[in-house]
Amino acid sequence: MLWITLGLGLLTALANVLGSCLAVLRRQPSRRFTAAALGFGGGFVLAAALLEMLPESLERGPTMPVFVGCGYLLVFLIEQFLNVHLHRLPEENNPAGPAAPIPISTGIASLVAFNVHDFIDGLAMGAGMVAEPRLGIVIFLAVLFHEVPAGFVIAAIMRGAGWSRLGAIMAGLSIGLITLVGIALPFWLGQISSFVTDSLLALATGTFIYLGATLLIPLSEAGKSRAITLSVVLGFAVFFLSSQLVTLFLG
Repeated sequence: MLWITLGLGLLTALANVLGSCLAVLRRQPSRRFTAAALGFGGGFVLAAALLEMLPESLERGPTMPVFVGCGYLLVFLIEQFLNVHLHRLPEENNPAGPAAPIPISTGIASLVAFNVHDFIDGLAMGAGMVAEPRLGIVIFLAVLFHEVPAGFVIAAIMRGAGWSRLGAIMAGLSIGLITLVGIALPFWLGQISSFVTDSLLALATGTFIYLGATLLIPLSEAGKSRAITLSVVLGFAVFFLSSQLVTLFLG
């Protein structure tokens, strides 16, 4: 099962690299399209957290809500202490992303923050697969939907901080590879204690709630269109249908 999950992780890593390549080629889609995509991804990720990950975590013990809260606060504190705030869309006339030049320290802090986030994505996939293969697959789908934007943003930031095109792509690759490390950890720790694996799943649940409800969906509202609302609802609906299909095929 570990090797299957690592294979899925490689797909998310490829999504990171794809996003980074789009950034260095300076081919950013329109602001409205980007907002709609973020809204869809936010709805999908939030649905994964609320409909699948949270119920599964709460069934695994009375202390799990504490870890869910810690997961939410973890991402919030990382943003605050590293001064990484990606809660607005770049302007249409700035296809490279945030305004350049970006201080080198901000670029490094952003890279650290994105690596921590994608490491937790890996933990979520691994812990979900250990808990129940169906859950691991739906978490993989949720991760996959937001990895192209993540790769795009980190590469755009590193370009703005003065990194070369190759360096920016390598930054995107790094957040993909750290996901594989996160995937492997729950499989190893699960052999020591199931409580640790359950705690990692709950921790990841909190980070997914933050990602969907506090980051992606509010960020999509910058598109200033009612269609964005529909994209969020569509993300929820597609996740629900996807989870039902996964349940059908996996029994």
